[in-house]
Amino acid sequence: MLERRVLEYLTQKKRGTARAVPEDFRFAQPDRPTAGRLIIPGVTPPGDPGLTFEEAGDRADVAWEPPHPSTASRKISMKSISSVRGHVVDIARNRLLTFESILEYLMANILMADKRLVLIEDQPPELCFDLDGEHQHTLDFRTTDHRRTKIGYAVKPADQLERDQTMAKIRALNSAHAPGYAHKFIVCTDLEITRERGWNAVDINEARTLRSEKNCDRVLEALLCMDGPIEIWQLQEKLGDDADVWNAVMCLYFDRLIQIEEPLRRFTDASVILPIVRH
Repeated sequence: MLERRVLEYLTQKKRGTARAVPEDFRFAQPDRPTAGRLIIPGVTPPGDPGLTFEEAGDRADVAWEPPHPSTASRKISMKSISSVRGHVVDIARNRLLTFESILEYLMANILMADKRLVLIEDQPPELCFDLDGEHQHTLDFRTTDHRRTKIGYAVKPADQLERDQTMAKIRALNSAHAPGYAHKFIVCTDLEITRERGWNAVDINEARTLRSEKNCDRVLEALLCMDGPIEIWQLQEKLGDDADVWNAVMCLYFDRLIQIEEPLRRFTDASVILPIVRH
Protein backbone atom coordinates (compact mmCIF):
# COMPACT_ATOMS: atom_id res chain seq x y z
CA MET A 1 0.00 0.00 0.00
CA LEU A 2 2.83 2.40 0.87
CA GLU A 3 4.61 1.56 -2.39
CA ARG A 4 1.42 2.33 -4.30
CA ARG A 5 1.06 5.74 -2.63
CA VAL A 6 4.72 6.58 -3.32
CA LEU A 7 4.31 5.57 -6.98
CA GLU A 8 1.16 7.67 -7.31
CA TYR A 9 2.96 10.65 -5.76
CA LEU A 10 5.93 10.31 -8.13
CA THR A 11 3.55 10.04 -11.09
CA GLN A 12 1.72 13.18 -9.97
CA LYS A 13 5.01 14.99 -9.45
CA LYS A 14 6.13 14.09 -12.98
CA ARG A 15 2.84 15.44 -14.37
CA GLY A 16 3.08 18.56 -12.26
CA THR A 17 -0.18 17.73 -10.46
CA ALA A 18 1.24 17.02 -6.98
CA ARG A 19 -0.26 19.71 -4.80
CA ALA A 20 -0.39 20.50 -1.11
CA VAL A 21 -3.71 20.17 0.70
CA PRO A 22 -5.48 23.52 0.14
CA GLU A 23 -6.53 25.65 3.06
CA ASP A 24 -10.17 25.47 1.94
CA PHE A 25 -10.08 21.64 2.00
CA ARG A 26 -13.44 20.05 2.71
CA PHE A 27 -14.61 16.49 3.02
CA ALA A 28 -16.88 14.95 0.41
CA GLN A 29 -20.52 15.94 0.63
CA PRO A 30 -22.55 12.89 -0.41
CA ASP A 31 -26.27 12.99 -1.11
CA ARG A 32 -26.98 10.24 1.45
CA PRO A 33 -25.35 8.67 4.53
CA THR A 34 -22.26 6.61 3.71
CA ALA A 35 -23.85 3.68 5.56
CA GLY A 36 -27.45 3.02 6.48
CA ARG A 37 -30.26 5.13 5.07
CA LEU A 38 -32.62 7.93 6.00
CA ILE A 39 -36.20 6.69 6.08
CA ILE A 40 -39.71 7.63 7.09
CA PRO A 41 -40.68 4.68 9.32
CA GLY A 42 -43.63 2.78 7.93
CA VAL A 43 -43.49 4.66 4.64
CA THR A 44 -40.10 4.13 2.97
CA PRO A 45 -40.22 0.68 1.31
CA PRO A 46 -37.49 -1.97 1.66
CA GLY A 47 -34.87 -1.71 -1.06
CA ASP A 48 -35.38 2.02 -1.47
CA PRO A 49 -32.12 4.03 -1.18
CA GLY A 50 -33.81 6.33 1.30
CA LEU A 51 -34.01 10.08 1.49
CA THR A 52 -31.19 12.44 0.62
CA PHE A 53 -29.93 14.88 3.24
CA GLU A 54 -31.68 17.63 1.30
CA GLU A 55 -34.99 15.72 1.24
CA ALA A 56 -34.73 14.91 4.94
CA GLY A 57 -33.96 18.49 5.92
CA ASP A 58 -35.31 19.24 9.39
CA ARG A 59 -38.23 16.82 9.15
CA ALA A 60 -39.08 15.30 12.53
CA ASP A 61 -40.51 12.10 11.01
CA VAL A 62 -37.20 11.00 9.46
CA ALA A 63 -35.03 8.35 11.11
CA TRP A 64 -31.65 6.83 10.32
CA GLU A 65 -31.83 3.09 9.72
CA PRO A 66 -28.50 1.30 10.29
CA PRO A 67 -27.32 -1.47 7.95
CA HIS A 68 -29.18 -4.74 8.49
CA PRO A 69 -27.21 -7.60 10.07
CA SER A 70 -25.65 -10.27 7.91
CA THR A 71 -27.85 -13.20 6.93
CA ALA A 72 -24.89 -15.61 7.15
CA SER A 73 -25.91 -19.14 8.12
CA ARG A 74 -22.97 -19.44 10.50
CA LYS A 75 -21.26 -16.98 12.78
CA ILE A 76 -17.58 -16.51 12.11
CA SER A 77 -15.02 -15.49 14.69
CA MET A 78 -13.68 -12.01 14.13
CA LYS A 79 -10.38 -12.95 15.77
CA SER A 80 -7.69 -14.59 13.66
CA ILE A 81 -3.91 -14.38 13.54
CA SER A 82 -3.75 -15.73 10.00
CA SER A 83 -6.44 -13.88 8.02
CA VAL A 84 -8.29 -10.60 7.71
CA ARG A 85 -11.90 -10.83 8.91
CA GLY A 86 -14.73 -8.39 9.21
CA HIS A 87 -17.86 -6.91 7.66
CA VAL A 88 -18.51 -4.67 4.70
CA VAL A 89 -21.79 -2.88 3.93
CA ASP A 90 -23.61 -4.00 0.79
CA ILE A 91 -24.54 -0.50 -0.30
CA ALA A 92 -27.48 -1.27 -2.58
CA ARG A 93 -29.20 -3.55 -0.07
CA ASN A 94 -28.05 -1.84 3.16
CA ARG A 95 -26.86 -5.12 4.67
CA LEU A 96 -23.62 -6.36 6.20
CA LEU A 97 -21.58 -9.01 4.41
CA THR A 98 -18.97 -11.02 6.29
CA PHE A 99 -15.56 -12.02 4.99
CA GLU A 100 -12.89 -14.31 6.42
CA SER A 101 -9.93 -13.35 4.23
CA ILE A 102 -8.67 -10.52 2.05
CA LEU A 103 -9.65 -12.64 -0.96
CA GLU A 104 -13.26 -12.84 0.28
CA TYR A 105 -13.22 -9.09 0.99
CA LEU A 106 -12.18 -8.37 -2.60
CA MET A 107 -14.74 -10.88 -3.92
CA ALA A 108 -17.51 -9.23 -1.89
CA ASN A 109 -16.56 -5.88 -3.44
CA ILE A 110 -16.49 -7.34 -6.96
CA LEU A 111 -20.01 -8.66 -6.44
CA MET A 112 -21.27 -5.37 -4.97
CA ALA A 113 -19.82 -3.51 -7.98
CA ASP A 114 -21.90 -5.64 -10.36
CA LYS A 115 -25.05 -3.66 -11.07
CA ARG A 116 -26.84 -6.73 -12.48
CA LEU A 117 -27.08 -8.38 -9.06
CA VAL A 118 -30.23 -7.92 -6.98
CA LEU A 119 -29.16 -10.08 -4.02
CA ILE A 120 -25.83 -11.07 -2.44
CA GLU A 121 -25.85 -13.67 0.34
CA ASP A 122 -22.77 -14.30 2.45
CA GLN A 123 -22.28 -17.76 3.97
CA PRO A 124 -25.61 -19.06 2.54
CA PRO A 125 -27.31 -22.13 4.05
CA GLU A 126 -25.12 -25.20 4.48
CA LEU A 127 -25.34 -27.97 1.88
CA CYS A 128 -24.88 -31.73 2.13
CA PHE A 129 -23.01 -33.64 -0.56
CA ASP A 130 -21.56 -37.08 -1.15
CA LEU A 131 -17.81 -37.41 -1.65
CA ASP A 132 -16.61 -40.74 -0.30
CA GLY A 133 -19.25 -40.34 2.37
CA GLU A 134 -21.68 -37.59 3.38
CA HIS A 135 -20.23 -34.14 4.08
CA GLN A 136 -21.48 -30.59 4.69
CA HIS A 137 -20.17 -27.42 3.08
CA THR A 138 -20.99 -23.72 3.31
CA LEU A 139 -20.32 -21.60 0.25
CA ASP A 140 -18.83 -18.15 0.66
CA PHE A 141 -21.41 -16.29 -1.45
CA ARG A 142 -24.57 -16.84 -3.43
CA THR A 143 -25.87 -14.20 -5.82
CA THR A 144 -29.12 -13.61 -7.69
CA ASP A 145 -29.14 -11.39 -10.77
CA HIS A 146 -31.94 -9.42 -12.41
CA ARG A 147 -32.88 -12.50 -14.45
CA ARG A 148 -33.23 -14.55 -11.24
CA THR A 149 -30.15 -16.63 -12.07
CA LYS A 150 -28.46 -17.87 -8.90
CA ILE A 151 -24.73 -18.60 -8.67
CA GLY A 152 -22.88 -20.13 -5.72
CA TYR A 153 -19.28 -19.10 -5.13
CA ALA A 154 -16.45 -20.83 -3.31
CA VAL A 155 -13.51 -18.49 -2.73
CA LYS A 156 -10.17 -20.19 -2.22
CA PRO A 157 -6.48 -19.45 -2.92
CA ALA A 158 -5.31 -21.40 -5.97
CA ASP A 159 -2.55 -23.16 -4.04
CA GLN A 160 -5.12 -24.65 -1.63
CA LEU A 161 -7.49 -26.19 -4.18
CA GLU A 162 -5.86 -29.61 -4.36
CA ARG A 163 -5.33 -29.98 -0.61
CA ASP A 164 -8.94 -28.97 0.14
CA GLN A 165 -10.42 -31.00 -2.74
CA THR A 166 -12.34 -27.86 -3.65
CA MET A 167 -13.04 -28.76 -7.28
CA ALA A 168 -14.35 -32.22 -6.32
CA LYS A 169 -16.60 -30.66 -3.67
CA ILE A 170 -18.02 -28.13 -6.14
CA ARG A 171 -18.72 -30.83 -8.71
CA ALA A 172 -20.52 -32.85 -6.03
CA LEU A 173 -22.53 -29.81 -4.94
CA ASN A 174 -23.46 -29.04 -8.53
CA SER A 175 -24.67 -32.61 -9.10
CA ALA A 176 -26.74 -32.62 -5.91
CA HIS A 177 -28.14 -29.09 -5.73
CA ALA A 178 -28.28 -27.46 -9.19
CA PRO A 179 -30.49 -25.81 -10.28
CA GLY A 180 -32.59 -25.62 -7.09
CA TYR A 181 -30.05 -24.07 -4.74
CA ALA A 182 -28.05 -22.40 -7.51
CA HIS A 183 -28.02 -22.67 -11.28
CA LYS A 184 -24.27 -23.14 -11.20
CA PHE A 185 -21.40 -23.34 -8.74
CA ILE A 186 -18.12 -21.51 -9.35
CA VAL A 187 -14.71 -21.61 -7.70
CA CYS A 188 -12.95 -18.23 -7.62
CA THR A 189 -9.25 -18.06 -6.78
CA ASP A 190 -6.65 -15.33 -6.75
CA LEU A 191 -6.24 -16.03 -10.47
CA GLU A 192 -9.74 -14.65 -11.09
CA ILE A 193 -9.89 -12.25 -8.12
CA THR A 194 -6.82 -10.31 -9.18
CA ARG A 195 -5.56 -7.40 -7.10
CA GLU A 196 -6.38 -5.06 -9.97
CA ARG A 197 -9.96 -6.26 -10.33
CA GLY A 198 -10.54 -6.44 -6.58
CA TRP A 199 -9.16 -3.03 -5.64
CA ASN A 200 -10.88 -1.42 -8.63
CA ALA A 201 -14.15 -2.76 -7.19
CA VAL A 202 -13.22 -1.31 -3.78
CA ASP A 203 -12.67 2.07 -5.47
CA ILE A 204 -16.10 1.86 -7.13
CA ASN A 205 -17.92 0.95 -3.92
CA GLU A 206 -16.16 3.57 -1.81
CA ALA A 207 -17.14 6.19 -4.40
CA ARG A 208 -20.74 4.97 -4.35
CA THR A 209 -20.94 5.65 -0.60
CA LEU A 210 -19.93 9.25 -1.37
CA ARG A 211 -22.15 9.69 -4.41
CA SER A 212 -23.25 13.18 -5.36
CA GLU A 213 -25.65 13.41 -8.29
CA LYS A 214 -24.64 17.01 -8.84
CA ASN A 215 -21.00 16.03 -9.31
CA CYS A 216 -21.93 13.04 -11.50
CA ASP A 217 -24.02 15.26 -13.78
CA ARG A 218 -21.23 17.86 -13.97
CA VAL A 219 -18.57 15.28 -14.90
CA LEU A 220 -20.79 13.48 -17.45
CA GLU A 221 -21.72 16.76 -19.10
CA ALA A 222 -18.04 17.70 -19.38
CA LEU A 223 -17.21 14.32 -20.94
CA LEU A 224 -20.06 14.57 -23.46
CA CYS A 225 -18.74 17.96 -24.58
CA MET A 226 -15.26 16.58 -25.34
CA ASP A 227 -14.15 15.34 -28.73
CA GLY A 228 -12.57 12.09 -27.54
CA PRO A 229 -11.05 10.12 -24.66
CA ILE A 230 -9.35 11.88 -21.77
CA GLU A 231 -7.31 10.70 -18.80
CA ILE A 232 -8.89 11.02 -15.39
CA TRP A 233 -6.10 13.26 -14.07
CA GLN A 234 -6.59 15.62 -17.03
CA LEU A 235 -10.31 15.78 -16.26
CA GLN A 236 -9.46 16.52 -12.63
CA GLU A 237 -7.18 19.35 -13.78
CA LYS A 238 -9.94 20.74 -16.00
CA LEU A 239 -12.79 20.59 -13.49
CA GLY A 240 -10.89 20.95 -10.21
CA ASP A 241 -11.45 19.08 -6.94
CA ASP A 242 -9.69 15.77 -7.58
CA ALA A 243 -11.74 13.73 -5.09
CA ASP A 244 -15.15 14.84 -6.38
CA VAL A 245 -14.18 14.11 -9.99
CA TRP A 246 -12.70 10.71 -9.08
CA ASN A 247 -15.81 9.67 -7.13
CA ALA A 248 -18.08 10.83 -9.95
CA VAL A 249 -16.07 8.88 -12.54
CA MET A 250 -16.31 5.71 -10.45
CA CYS A 251 -20.08 6.16 -10.00
CA LEU A 252 -20.61 6.82 -13.72
CA TYR A 253 -18.59 3.70 -14.54
CA PHE A 254 -20.83 1.70 -12.17
CA ASP A 255 -23.86 3.21 -13.95
CA ARG A 256 -22.34 2.13 -17.30
CA LEU A 257 -22.44 5.69 -18.56
CA ILE A 258 -18.69 5.89 -19.18
CA GLN A 259 -16.08 3.45 -20.41
CA ILE A 260 -12.58 2.87 -19.06
CA GLU A 261 -10.34 1.72 -21.90
CA GLU A 262 -8.41 -0.89 -19.88
CA PRO A 263 -10.69 -1.99 -17.01
CA LEU A 264 -8.53 -5.01 -16.09
CA ARG A 265 -5.68 -2.74 -15.00
CA ARG A 266 -5.77 -0.55 -11.90
CA PHE A 267 -7.94 2.45 -12.62
CA THR A 268 -5.18 4.71 -11.33
CA ASP A 269 -2.93 3.33 -14.08
CA ALA A 270 -5.43 2.76 -16.90
CA SER A 271 -7.18 6.08 -16.55
CA VAL A 272 -8.32 6.86 -20.13
CA ILE A 273 -12.11 7.31 -20.11
CA LEU A 274 -14.85 8.30 -22.52
CA PRO A 275 -18.64 8.50 -22.29
CA ILE A 276 -20.88 5.75 -23.66
CA VAL A 277 -23.23 7.51 -26.06
CA ARG A 278 -26.63 5.83 -26.25
CA HIS A 279 -28.76 6.49 -29.30
